Amino acid sequence: MERQLALEILLKFKQEQSYLNLTINHYFQRYSLTRQQKDLITRIVYGTVQNMLLLEYILKPHLHMRVKAFEKMLLLMSLYQHEMMDAIPDYAIINEAVELAKKKKGMKTSRFIHGVLQNVFQSSYQLDDLPPLERLSIETSHPLWLVKMLNKQYGDKETKRICHAFLEVPRHTARINTLLISREELLKDDCWQKADLSPDGLYYTGHHIASSEAFQKGYVTIQDESSQLVARLLNPSKQDYVLDMCCAPGSKTTHLAMLMNNQGCIEAYDLYEHKIHLVEKQLTRLHVQNVKTHVGDSTTLMQVYPQETFDKILCDAPCSGLGVLARKPEIKYHDSSSMDEIMVIQEKLLENAYFLLKKGGNIVYSTCTINKKENEKQIEKFITKYPDMKKRKEVTILPYQYHSDGFYMCLLEKE
Repeated sequence: MERQLALEILLKFKQEQSYLNLTINHYFQRYSLTRQQKDLITRIVYGTVQNMLLLEYILKPHLHMRVKAFEKMLLLMSLYQHEMMDAIPDYAIINEAVELAKKKKGMKTSRFIHGVLQNVFQSSYQLDDLPPLERLSIETSHPLWLVKMLNKQYGDKETKRICHAFLEVPRHTARINTLLISREELLKDDCWQKADLSPDGLYYTGHHIASSEAFQKGYVTIQDESSQLVARLLNPSKQDYVLDMCCAPGSKTTHLAMLMNNQGCIEAYDLYEHKIHLVEKQLTRLHVQNVKTHVGDSTTLMQVYPQETFDKILCDAPCSGLGVLARKPEIKYHDSSSMDEIMVIQEKLLENAYFLLKKGGNIVYSTCTINKKENEKQIEKFITKYPDMKKRKEVTILPYQYHSDGFYMCLLEKE
């Protein structure tokens, strides 16, 4: 059952380029599964996608003809269990795969799967003869274009550390909601530990934060530690009129509201109605009362509000997501050409933010990518165009530094 569902999820991902977390949740809602079953499915799915290029490299010499998506994904999934899940014996992996192939495709396919897996499991592989960047690409399963880009921007040593960090299991991280409880009070529960980086952060030692009592009561919300620094950097006061230009899923919006102690006013925008509904659920669960939500395009907000309307503006811009590959490994296989379109949107958002910001006010521009073209270079271009915008603080967090997501944030002030 578990491997059949894992295979279905992987095939859906391959065919539709779907987001893994959404697809997994969809399947978990359809079937009655134990916690152990869910954990096994999740590990096989994420592990296979995260290590896809390495698994394909190992498998390739044993395939002497073109294979269909079903057979290839079944082989890759089985190979992941062989290479990365020591607790499962090889005979069990092969038997499960053969039975699954027989059930779905018949005896001929099952014999093929059996033969290939036996050959692969008895063979070894080596990467020593590959050029350094290609070897890093294969062993950490990051596309070569991405490894080359990181190497150009950060150098050999940093690139290796970044790529290997993306293979680590992310921490279960939450943010306290001080509208309802203090961090010190919640830390009396042994399930929670004080985070290293964020003054509002918590590590959860249980299985799933969303199933915890603290989450259900609105005491915490799920948010990576790096992301928690963004609202703190903007540092809104209780009287401020604040614009959140790209608010979904609401983590930073509700953090701003918490820092403002539910006072002042936050205008929160997102392009899609279904995402605004997600934000509104967050607002209700966390007892936030000073946020007004809007479905709208923030690249055209200068047509909605007068010039110099807001005291503080958060521009948490859409980006390539290249800082969150540990949590969302599927992103690294997306078409890299889409970054050019995203950067145009980032520029338009910053222009609108400039128009709407009061003199003496602040913008925080943030992304969950570590691509300098979307970050430092974007800000350089912006302040060259608008010289009255001054850079007050710039922070880049690389994924290996705090065992968190990679993140960029920049505090700007209008003189």
